[in-house]
Amino acid sequence: MSSNAHISEIFNSIQGEGLFVGTRQVFVRFEKCQLHCAYCDTPQSRNISRYCRVEKTPGKRDFYNIENPLNKEHAEELIRTLWSPSTRHISMTGGEPLIHADFIKKLNLEYPLYIETNAGFPEKAGELKDMIAIASCDIKLPEHGSTDHYTELLKNELETISIFYETSKTFVKVIILPETTTQSISPAVNGVASIDSNIPFILQPVTSKQKVSSELLLLLMDFAGKKLKDVRVIPQTHRMMGLL
Repeated sequence: MSSNAHISEIFNSIQGEGLFVGTRQVFVRFEKCQLHCAYCDTPQSRNISRYCRVEKTPGKRDFYNIENPLNKEHAEELIRTLWSPSTRHISMTGGEPLIHADFIKKLNLEYPLYIETNAGFPEKAGELKDMIAIASCDIKLPEHGSTDHYTELLKNELETISIFYETSKTFVKVIILPETTTQSISPAVNGVASIDSNIPFILQPVTSKQKVSSELLLLLMDFAGKKLKDVRVIPQTHRMMGLL
């Protein structure tokens, strides 16, 4: 088990995506990711860096650098320093946090853990499921260009969602591109419905110069809504507010 982890940044901000949008969280952004999504908004976190940037005061963006990798005790201390009265969760994000499951398992924190994951590592999800209060699980689409082994990735994502759903408040997030079709999201819709049709299914239009039309979003909502009971469109709201 690893006692250290390479972390890109630790800061306090407002969750801008998914079911808990608007919630104050301490974000721990882990480095490394096994995928290469075309729309990735944190490509720098795929790589190992010498330094982790840490916010000194919650929400002030007064960052300073510390050397990577961080040990568990140092990470715990930094997280506690960044907690504030309105903060509700520790968001383990990335990169891909499940790569660092061994490190996360060792954390001893009194705050609820929220994980934002591409859901590609079901065996790691099994190791963490009893620690995680909220799981935000992505399902990638073929047009995302995430992997050369899409069928295997989708299988792993659905297995991870099923694992977290046993013990955590779990929802699914799917990034919608202008070229997304009902056919391309159909395996994701059917896969989630096969686990439980009550699992919230969030369509997130990509944040880019190419806008996703409202007509497409409404079409995809109705398509998913035939099999799922809680389908929503939620964009990246932190971008609208100029937040990290």
